Amino acid sequence: MPTTFSRTTRSLRQDTAKYALIAWLIGGLFLIGWLIWFFFAHVTVYEFSTKARLEVNRSAHPIAALVAGKIVSTSLSLGQEAQESEILATLDASSEKLRLQEEESRQEALPPQIASLEKEIAALEQAKTEARQAAISAIQSSRSRQKEANIAVTFAKDNERRLIALSASGHVPVIERLKAQAESQKLSSNREALSSDIHRLEMESQTRAHQEQAEIEDLKRELAKLNGELSTTQMTIARLKQDIEKHTIRAPAAGQIGDISPLQVGTYVAAGEKLGVLVPRSELRIVADFPPASVLGRIHPGQSSRMRLDGFPWAQFGTIQATVSRVGSEIRDNRVRVEFKPELSPLSPIILQHGLPGAIEVNIEQVSPAVMVLRIAGQVLSNNSPSDHSANAFKAE
Repeated sequence: MPTTFSRTTRSLRQDTAKYALIAWLIGGLFLIGWLIWFFFAHVTVYEFSTKARLEVNRSAHPIAALVAGKIVSTSLSLGQEAQESEILATLDASSEKLRLQEEESRQEALPPQIASLEKEIAALEQAKTEARQAAISAIQSSRSRQKEANIAVTFAKDNERRLIALSASGHVPVIERLKAQAESQKLSSNREALSSDIHRLEMESQTRAHQEQAEIEDLKRELAKLNGELSTTQMTIARLKQDIEKHTIRAPAAGQIGDISPLQVGTYVAAGEKLGVLVPRSELRIVADFPPASVLGRIHPGQSSRMRLDGFPWAQFGTIQATVSRVGSEIRDNRVRVEFKPELSPLSPIILQHGLPGAIEVNIEQVSPAVMVLRIAGQVLSNNSPSDHSANAFKAE
């Protein structure tokens, strides 16, 4: 009697575990390979910033007016090559120049007046010295006569005493005694007159010396005043020259004019108004801003990186290799500044220029995928979404 499910029975007889074992073996091999990759492969971790740009090592210098004024001449042009201290524009300084001429005229007039006063003072000093010497000579002469008078008075008094003694004994007439007394009194009077003359000469000499010294002091005071005016005039001239120089706008350094304001002759500019930007000649560097959590303790000098320029598609032009050179330690506007040294190949078609924007990625470390999964799990558990940090790129090696 034939079986009702003959085909099913034949299929069951032909069915074996060979194909299932092969499928399980292949799946196991894939699982083992994935586990080996998951725990032992190396994944490169990158920190990414879209706020990167090329800059010169020396900061760009603003070209600004130091004082307010009207432009009387300008040679500012975009892309102009300028040398250090080259005149780029001039402001009106006519009033300062007129004052400068006035002060210079005053300065020219003061030295002759000062020289004349110095000569007059020297002449008065000489006259004072000569008058003093003359007074000393006159006083010495009077003292010599006084000494002579003292001797004469002493002799007359001795003679008078002798005649008085002889007159008392009757050997000398009375008239001789009287003559001797009169002569003694006369000589005494002459001596007193000489003493008065000496005192008068001394007083006159002192008075004359005081008068001459007062006159000299007046002249010296006038001389000091003129010297003060000369110094003030010289300082005023120096200040006016500085004020005039402030009306001349010069290139702060050698470089290229990277930006200018539309200015015409006759335009009034305010003090501190920016007229342009000068980009100095210097090596280029890459500057990027990263969130603090992505930089502090993670990015260090010497780490490799690469930059993609916005104006040069990386698929066509490639990227710029760079190395971290400096890492900031202060947070500004919730960002940390990082500087890189570019390493452009001579065969690269990219033309490096100050101000080119782009994005940069920094090679932070190499870890296994298992470690990365644990990190992401830790971020999720701590309620910190991975998107809060800068975009991380993972590249399997």
